[in-house]
Amino acid sequence: MRLAWHNVLRLTQLLRVLLRHGLAHLLGGRVQAWPRLACRLPMAGLAAPERLRMMIEDLGGTYIKFGQMLALQPDILPLEYCNALFKLLDRVEPFPYSDVRRICFEELGRAPEEIFDSFDREPLATASVGQVHVATLDGVKVAVKIQRPNVEFEFGSDIRLMVAMVAAIKWFHLSFLYWLIEPTTEFISWTREEVDYRYEARYSEQMRKNAILNSVQTVPPVFDRYTSRRTLVVGFLEGVTLLKYLRAREVGDEVAVRRLEPAGFDRKKFAANIIDNFLGDAFKNGIYHADLHPANLIILPNSVVGYIDFGITGVISRHGRRHLVAMTLALAAGDMDTLNAQFLQVSAFDPKADPKAFRAGLDRLANDWYREDDGERRLKVNFTRIMGDMLVLSRKTGVLPERDIVKYIRSSIAIDGLVTRFEPVFDVGEYLIESCARYLLWQGRRSQYAPERLLDFSAASGKLLRDGPRRVNQLLDRLVSGELPVHLEAGERDGDDEVLRTRALQLTGAALAVALLLAMTSPDAPAVGLNLWTIQWLFLAMAGAYLVTTLRRLV
Repeated sequence: MRLAWHNVLRLTQLLRVLLRHGLAHLLGGRVQAWPRLACRLPMAGLAAPERLRMMIEDLGGTYIKFGQMLALQPDILPLEYCNALFKLLDRVEPFPYSDVRRICFEELGRAPEEIFDSFDREPLATASVGQVHVATLDGVKVAVKIQRPNVEFEFGSDIRLMVAMVAAIKWFHLSFLYWLIEPTTEFISWTREEVDYRYEARYSEQMRKNAILNSVQTVPPVFDRYTSRRTLVVGFLEGVTLLKYLRAREVGDEVAVRRLEPAGFDRKKFAANIIDNFLGDAFKNGIYHADLHPANLIILPNSVVGYIDFGITGVISRHGRRHLVAMTLALAAGDMDTLNAQFLQVSAFDPKADPKAFRAGLDRLANDWYREDDGERRLKVNFTRIMGDMLVLSRKTGVLPERDIVKYIRSSIAIDGLVTRFEPVFDVGEYLIESCARYLLWQGRRSQYAPERLLDFSAASGKLLRDGPRRVNQLLDRLVSGELPVHLEAGERDGDDEVLRTRALQLTGAALAVALLLAMTSPDAPAVGLNLWTIQWLFLAMAGAYLVTTLRRLV
């Protein structure tokens, strides 16, 4: 009963906001003729982009996340609307310190000033789910994320309304709205995790461990002791958010823009690092940051990318990774047959699915995607357009990609919009294809020297050591008994010594090369102890010693 009442209250709130802003839009500047009405509709005198931002902000909850997504899509909205919506990334109306103190006490049992050495009462950034304060903890600078007081009410009611909408679509068989089911269901699953900071803490720690050996990716550590459902404490990354850089560039603040040059910031390199990190995390580790808007990316020295806010994180299976790479390469080659086959491998079919119509639709879309260049097909549209067209086609034909694939595609679209905004000449689609090709090469090398292969080799070597002496004894017995005829020739043959020298050097050189390759392709992080990394480098040292010994004997 209580939940139903909350749903009614939230629905009433949404309708009231929509009514106010709809009236302001209709009246526009004419509202000034009615002073009392003008006081109630202050947004009526604003430009349309600002009115849209205010409406989304007043709706609150999940709708702010939607506005953040639109801010990164200049191909969907005019640039002035995207600029207005950028304020939703980190400039949502803050909530007072009294609420911060109360939530901190409820979650951690103490007020901020009792936990931290210092705590800035004014937030550094404010967003849809919470706001961030800078603090010091045991002499270490940290970022403290506190959840908004009404998030659970707003998000919870929005989720329940969305669930009811999906149920109504299915119940009344509203086929023209079936396309809403999949993205709405996916959005619900994201939102439920985002309102519990413990999910974010776990994802962030896993991403930090995965990034240890990545020289162009930094993820701050999580302070578990002070992390709860509504509070999150992480290390503070000293850098400039990509959002601040974009704002400075768009208003012509050359001082702020040039301030990054001495630290080695290069826009093209930074864009490439974002894509490389995204694909490396997705394809190599199976987990990636799925909310890559510019407020969550920090510009660090030498174009290293710092990552914060892992509220929305993607997880993708090995099965999905394999087919996504094949899809990307098929797209590059204009191979619609392979693209279709790979897409079907990661899709489900609704009762009225039409795979043949999907295949025919790809051919129609390809006419708009490609141009002929010296007898070769080359893409002429951006990655966002292609992925968007494919998702629309999948909904029309009932061929629906799996959830992890949808999240990956949407994250790719967001990256395309992001990179297009701060480095328009960078070809995201082409670079994605190059990165996928590099991933395939890496995967091929890794599969040859994977732990499973090494274990098989170890088992075979153990069997050889166990059975070898017995087989040598059997061979000697057969020689003594005369079962094996042996023909011996005395004398010397020219060049035998030189051949033996050459073969010895080749053998030891090959052993050293294999050992070095094993060590360099190790998937394990460096750690002293009984592990694959230590064994591989020990093998390398032994191979080196073997080479030195051989050279000494031949000299």
